[in-house]
Amino acid sequence: MSMSQLRARLHHMMQSDDRTLLPAGADWTSLLTTALARAVSWLRQELGDDLPAWHWGRLHRTASRHPLAVVFPELGELLNPPAMAVGGDGDTVQAASFNASIGYTVSSTSVARYVFEVGNWHQSAWVVPFGSSGHPASPHYADQVSMWDRVQLYPMLYDWSQISAEAEARQRLEPLP
Repeated sequence: MSMSQLRARLHHMMQSDDRTLLPAGADWTSLLTTALARAVSWLRQELGDDLPAWHWGRLHRTASRHPLAVVFPELGELLNPPAMAVGGDGDTVQAASFNASIGYTVSSTSVARYVFEVGNWHQSAWVVPFGSSGHPASPHYADQVSMWDRVQLYPMLYDWSQISAEAEARQRLEPLP
């Protein structure tokens, strides 16, 4: 049975007191009580005794590493985007998966968030996890981190006059002669 199948069946097994998967002599109430106590103990160890300060983002963070940072470790600070706390998990709208067997660091997330207002394209918006530039020296390499973290969006521009008026730079690509 796969983990997803097991997860889907657990609630039914608990409700019907199906102890097939439990150790001999164990019941769901004692098992869950022990699991909760262990989880709280672990959280106290990881996050301290101040329960109001327990936030998912203290455990669930990004740790993106640029592929070139392995080759040029002295440039890691420039190349690696900043780590950030992230909500969600692999089963939420704010998708940010992790592998619990190795920790809670985000292992994958969506590459962008878009909201399209088809009745009024000028109301559409977007954001990416780090920034809109792939160049580490660009001010836009990681400038969207805080907006991504707060689940906020930037307006999408569709009108060429507005795009031209708000452009910070222009590039012209021409074929070689």
